[in-house]
Amino acid sequence: MTDEASPGPATAGFDEARSGEPWLQPHGHPWQAGAAECVHDNPWFAADVYAGVAPTGAKAAYYALRYKNAATGVIPLHGDGTITLVGQWRFPSGTYSWELPEGGAPLSEPAIEGARRELQEEAGLTAATLELILTFQLSNASSDETAFIYLATGLGAAEMERDATEALTLARVPFREALRAAVEGRIKDSLTVAGLLRLHHMAVEGELGADVARLLLGR
Repeated sequence: MTDEASPGPATAGFDEARSGEPWLQPHGHPWQAGAAECVHDNPWFAADVYAGVAPTGAKAAYYALRYKNAATGVIPLHGDGTITLVGQWRFPSGTYSWELPEGGAPLSEPAIEGARRELQEEAGLTAATLELILTFQLSNASSDETAFIYLATGLGAAEMERDATEALTLARVPFREALRAAVEGRIKDSLTVAGLLRLHHMAVEGELGADVARLLLGR
C-alpha cells in the first residue's frame, strides 16, 4: 500500500480516463453558468444562485452550495481485522450516528492531511500508511462537495485532540459487523457506508493481501 501525497481524480481504477468504457463518456451539452449571486456565506460553505442555461437550452435559476472543505473519512484497520468507529449525535438529523473518523480538509491542503488529522483527533490513532481508496461526490445536484476515503494501516496510539463541541464514543468492532450494520441501514453515514463497501470490494477482488482479505471476509 502506498501513501497518497494529495487527492486526485483517480479512485483506485474507476476514473473515466482509465476505464475506457464508452458509456462513461459525457453526452450532450453541459450546463452553462451565467452570472452568479452569493445569497449566503459562512465558514463552511457559500450558497450561490446562477442565471443558468440547462443542457436542453432552457433558462433556469440554479442554486448551488460551494463547500470550503473536502470531506475526508478514514477506515482504521487493525491487525486483527477490527476497525475503529466513532459514535456521536448529529445535529441536522437529530440522531446518533456511528461513523468512520471523518471531518473536513480545507481546499488549500491535501485531503490526506485532513484525514490524518481527523484520525488522531477523533480516534486517538496514527497510521504508518494511508491509502486513498475512494472518491465520490456527496450531493452533486446541489453542491460541489467531494469526499475522499482512506484506508489506514500500521496503527499506533496518539493523544486525542477533540473539538469543544464533540462528545465522541469509540468502538472497535469486527469489520463484518460494521459492514452488516451498514447494508442493513443501521449505519447511515454516507462516507462510512461507501468506505465499508469499497473495502469489502477490495477484499473480494484481490486488491488486498491474502491474509488481510481473509480477516475481512471471515474465510
